[in-house]
Amino acid sequence: MSDSTDDIAAKYGDQDETEEEPSDESMAEPVLGDESLGHVALKDSELFIGRGDTQIVAYIDQRERDGIRVGNYVCVPYPDATTGANEDEVLLAAIDRLEYQPITEVNDWVDGGGYSDFGEQNLAYVAHLNPIAIVEHDRIEDALTRQTVDRPPKPGEDVHLIEGEEVLRVGLNIPSEGIYIGDMAVSGDLIPNEENPLTYLLSNPNATDGTADEGEPAIFRHVLVAGSTGKGKTHFSKNILRQCAVSKQYPIEVPPEEQEAFGIDEDIRQRYLNLFVIDPEDEYVEMRDDNPNLSTEKARELRNKGVAVGGLDDDLQAFAPVTANSQPTLNNIRTFGIPFSVVENRPQLLLSSRPQDPTFNAIRNVLNAYFNQFDDDGDEEPTYNDFENWLELNGDEIVDNDNILAAVDRRVTGPIYDRVFDHGTTSLDEYTSDMFNRGQVTVVPTGHLRGETEKLVLLALMTHIVENKIDTGVQHPQIKGTPLLLCVDEAHEYLSSTDRPREQYLVQNFRQAAKRGRKDKFGLYMVTQNPQDIDDEILKQTNTRIYLGLQPEVVDRIRIPADYEDQIVTFDKGQAVVDAPDVRPVEVQGLTVCLTYHSN
Repeated sequence: MSDSTDDIAAKYGDQDETEEEPSDESMAEPVLGDESLGHVALKDSELFIGRGDTQIVAYIDQRERDGIRVGNYVCVPYPDATTGANEDEVLLAAIDRLEYQPITEVNDWVDGGGYSDFGEQNLAYVAHLNPIAIVEHDRIEDALTRQTVDRPPKPGEDVHLIEGEEVLRVGLNIPSEGIYIGDMAVSGDLIPNEENPLTYLLSNPNATDGTADEGEPAIFRHVLVAGSTGKGKTHFSKNILRQCAVSKQYPIEVPPEEQEAFGIDEDIRQRYLNLFVIDPEDEYVEMRDDNPNLSTEKARELRNKGVAVGGLDDDLQAFAPVTANSQPTLNNIRTFGIPFSVVENRPQLLLSSRPQDPTFNAIRNVLNAYFNQFDDDGDEEPTYNDFENWLELNGDEIVDNDNILAAVDRRVTGPIYDRVFDHGTTSLDEYTSDMFNRGQVTVVPTGHLRGETEKLVLLALMTHIVENKIDTGVQHPQIKGTPLLLCVDEAHEYLSSTDRPREQYLVQNFRQAAKRGRKDKFGLYMVTQNPQDIDDEILKQTNTRIYLGLQPEVVDRIRIPADYEDQIVTFDKGQAVVDAPDVRPVEVQGLTVCLTYHSN
C-alpha cells in the first residue's frame, strides 16, 4: 500500500525545503559503500567530461591498492545544489588504467635498487576512470534511474567500489528480467561479491509474463557464441538454451495458409517457442537428462535466482537423418530421410560447383519437367532413383544439345545423391509437424554422418526450415506460424561466404532470415570456433555476441569490444565477454556446472 502525501511529509519532511537533510533513519539504503578507495584528484592532470575525450583521475589510498584491478566498477558522488534533499546522484565508471606516479624524487636506477627503502609512500597509485552513466537514486521511491554523463565529478570526492547490485544493473542497463547468461565478473572474480554476484540477463519480453509490448526478445535479434576449442562453448550454450526451453509465449502473425484453411480471423496469436538444434557431435541431445554432478543445494540456489535447472525429459525430442550407409546409434530417437522433393524448387542443392548459365538453365528445365509429372493429390512420389531413370530416357527431349545434356548429367547424378535421398521409412515432410511442435526442443544429431554427405543433408534440412519460415505460400505453415530459435553448432561450416552454389544458396536465405528475424519471430543461435568465417551480412544482423577465450589470430580478424581485445586470449574456460544491444560490453563468468547432462 502506498503512503499518502501527509505520510511522506511526516516521514521525510517538507520536500520544498532543501536546507535540511532528512534524518539517516528515514532514508533508504544509500547507493555508496561505506569505505572509499581514494578520491578524485587534480594533481598534474586535468579533470573534464567532453563530447569526445574525457579525463577523470583518482588517487588510490595505500591500504586499498592491492585489491584494485583494471575493469573494476566504481562510483563517485555528485553533490549538486540543484539535487533534491531525497536524491543521490553518482557517477558509475570503470577503471581503464592503473599506474604508479612518483610523488617525490625517486631514483631506483642503482645496484640493489629493487631492495632500496624508497617505499610506496613516495609513489601515487592512480586510476584512470572511464565514465559509463549517471545513476540517480530517489530516496523516497527507493528507485534508480540512468542518465547520460554530462558533467565531471568534483575534485576531492571519494571513489567507492560498487557494492550494490542494482546500481551496477541500472548503470550498465542490464535487464532485471530475462534469459540468464552468467554472473558479472572482473578478471574472473565475481562482482559485486562472490556470495551474491550480479546475474547477467538478456532481454526476453513475452506474452506469458505480460511484457510482450516492452521490446523485442534478444533471441530474435540473433546470438553468436564464439570460442576456441576447450573454452566451453557447448557447456555455455547448453546453459543458455536451457533458459530458452521454458514456457514463454511470443506474439506471431498467423500465416495466410492457416487463416484460409482453418477459418482463423485473427492476424496475431500467442505461441510457445520451438527450439531447434543442429547437433553435429551428438552433445545437445544429452539435454534430455539431469546432470548427476549438479547437487541439490546448488540446484535450489539457482532456482531461487530464477535459473531453469534440470533435464528436459519428454520436452526434448530427437530426430536423426538417415542415409544409405549411415544409421544413428543413439537411443530414444526417431529417424527420417531427406526426400528428393526438396530439390524441386532448389536446383542449387544439386550443384557442388558453379555451372555455366546454359547448363544451369537446362538443369532447371529438366527438374521442372520431371516434377510436373506428379499430381499433388496423387499416390506416386518423386524419388531420386526414378529421376535418374527418367533423365536417361527423356533427357534429350528436354535438352537438345548433347554437350549441355552431358554436363547436366554429370552434375545431377552421382553416388552422393544415392546416399542422401529417399532413405528411411519416414521422410522429412512427414515428420515436419512433429519436429516443430510448439513448446518443444527438437534436436537433430548428425554425429553418425561424415563429409559431403553430412553437409548435403544439413543444407537440405536448413533450407527446408528457412524457406518455410520466411517465404510466402509455404508448404508447411506450422513452421512459419511458430516462434523459432534455430541453433547451429559449427556454424562456420554452413554459413560461410562461398562460391559453391549449395552453400551460397543457403547463405542467401539466411541473410534474408536474419533481416526478418524480429518480424517472423525467427532467431539464429550460432556456435563456432571460427567466427571470422561466418558471412559478414549475417554477422551484421547478429546483435548479441558472446566471446569466450579465442586465439590471437582469430581476435585479429573479428571485432572484439576494445576493452577486452588483450584479455580475451587469456580467458579461462567459461569466462566470456558479452556484447549485447543497448548494454555496455562486460565480462561474464559462466556456471562451472552444466544445468543438464554434459558428458564432456
